[in-house]
Amino acid sequence: MIQRVQTLFLLAVVVLSGLMLTGDLLLLNNGTGTVFSLAFTGLGEQGGTIVQHIWPLTVILALVPLLALTAIFLYRKRQVQMRFTMFVILLSLGTIILGAFYVLMFDRKIDVTVIWTVRAVFPLVSAILAWLAYRAILRDDIRVKSYDRLR
Repeated sequence: MIQRVQTLFLLAVVVLSGLMLTGDLLLLNNGTGTVFSLAFTGLGEQGGTIVQHIWPLTVILALVPLLALTAIFLYRKRQVQMRFTMFVILLSLGTIILGAFYVLMFDRKIDVTVIWTVRAVFPLVSAILAWLAYRAILRDDIRVKSYDRLR
């Protein structure tokens, strides 16, 4: 199980997605000295109270590592593992889109500038790693089907 390359890719997705559950994803500065942070728990002042809970983003951020971890243990059922991995890809890309949506909506209410953190790139890297895992699972599936054909 661990010797397969897709397991390593999915394990990297689990680690990166797990890191997104801690700390700030983005920092937003409104120019008056107040810094807001977009985190797993929601949108709020940095180190302070939560201004707005963002439940869809919270659910997606929690589902990505769970689904990737589940996909690792589905190595005997390649078709199901491919579906889980594709769902992880879509949710990772959905994280990017939803995060951008919330930043734009908050920017309309209060004029803010975005301060990028390293964690803002994690959903994109997770999506790329999940895509690489999907390709490796597909290659394994094609290889196993060709061996069945030869028997």
